[in-house]
Amino acid sequence: MREILLFSFHALCYFNSYSPFSLDNFLMFKFLSFISIALLSTAFFAHSETTVSAQYKIELGRYLFHDVRLSVKGNRSCALCHTPDTHWTNTFNKVPDIHGEISRLNTPSLLNIADNRNFTVSTYNVQDLESAVSRPLLSTDPLEMGATPSMVVNRLQDAKALYAPLFLNAYGDSEVTYQRVTKALAAFTASIVSMETRYHRFKQGERTALTEKEQRGLAFFESDRLNCTSCHAGELLNATKASQRVEHYNVGLYGIHADGEYFYPSSENGLRKTTAIKSDDGKYRTPSLINVINTSPWGHDGSYLSLSAVIDSYARGGRKISLGVNAGDGKFSFSKHPSIQGFTITEDEKSDLLAFLKTLTIENFEQLKTQTQSPFCQLVKLKNRTESPNCIESYRVSTQ
Repeated sequence: MREILLFSFHALCYFNSYSPFSLDNFLMFKFLSFISIALLSTAFFAHSETTVSAQYKIELGRYLFHDVRLSVKGNRSCALCHTPDTHWTNTFNKVPDIHGEISRLNTPSLLNIADNRNFTVSTYNVQDLESAVSRPLLSTDPLEMGATPSMVVNRLQDAKALYAPLFLNAYGDSEVTYQRVTKALAAFTASIVSMETRYHRFKQGERTALTEKEQRGLAFFESDRLNCTSCHAGELLNATKASQRVEHYNVGLYGIHADGEYFYPSSENGLRKTTAIKSDDGKYRTPSLINVINTSPWGHDGSYLSLSAVIDSYARGGRKISLGVNAGDGKFSFSKHPSIQGFTITEDEKSDLLAFLKTLTIENFEQLKTQTQSPFCQLVKLKNRTESPNCIESYRVSTQ
């Protein structure tokens, strides 16, 4: 589109610079005008068609995201862990896999996931959203959905009456492929986006968007004393201040003493689990702070039950655990990021900081929740959750 506009503009200007009374120039001018309009019209309708196709792909992704067909036992969908009602995460510190075994990591929210650039909490080798959505479908450790590409395709083909029109609208024909499934899921998750917060309005110049108390909290957040923005900078408050990249860090949640050093639990030790590099012990992706108030519990393993406790841990320079198998002092964790040195903060200052964190709450949650709700009826009816009166009966695995 941009190139067509530039060509048309330069060409028309060039010929218009000659005498308009020349018949040849006049005819050439008219010809170029006609060509330019034709090209622009073609580009416009192609762009419109692409936009419509993208919306259909998102809609297909919404169905797939909420469909239990994508799990081997037919007892869970992507939305089991990433529920719209709970801000595209859940309220548990960990969730069970398909066999009832408790997972080792807390579920991150999918809000603004497409802008994360690093798509998994404890690895850095998943660099695109399609791979990220495929990971829980096919993963074996943990066994999240237990699916295979052929199982997914076969089940969706068996639901031809439901899915054929959705695939046709999204892709131009009704063929079901695993790649099309992951593309649609990626498109849907990428549509869960919002930075409509009072914090962003304040940063854009609306000085009354934050109260004096909240502004004091923001000042503490950005201060050298607390140094929060060394890791929580950028539009999503999840990138380093220096490089604007999303990184993985050890922030001192654990420090189990062994062999003269302080380690994270060996069952879940962050990047080290993937890289086998000792210095990667306890390193996890920096989370976005947008909507942070609504994503409890906190920490990579959901072990923080309040944001006040999170602040206390950072103020101390690492968390101390006195009892249990993970007893130890994260302050001495050998691979802890050097910026986690601790700081002094009064109760009033902490109150101001917590008030600021509340300003990161998205203001269009209800609208976005409605757009991402399930088209299917609930497998298990929950009192606190409403569903559409026209909901589609959920898939059930055949027991024959």
